[in-house]
Amino acid sequence: MIKKDIPIKMAENISKESGYPEIVIFGYDPLTGRQHVTTYGQSKEQCKDAANAGNNLKKHLGWPDNLCHAKPNLKGKG
Repeated sequence: MIKKDIPIKMAENISKESGYPEIVIFGYDPLTGRQHVTTYGQSKEQCKDAANAGNNLKKHLGWPDNLCHAKPNLKGKG
């Protein structure tokens, strides 16, 4: 099975259903070792907080430094 990135829309849906305004999703496939992190925040500040949390998670997991500086996509955030 081809592993896909976890869409931000999925994180947004979890946020709406759970009531948590900031979401960080970590996906891992033990067969391939592939890891993926998706973040979501309802506001601009929450997007930044979630992105920082995702970056810290990646650092803790030993990801290369250049992958631990993701910036949130703030299009359409009030």
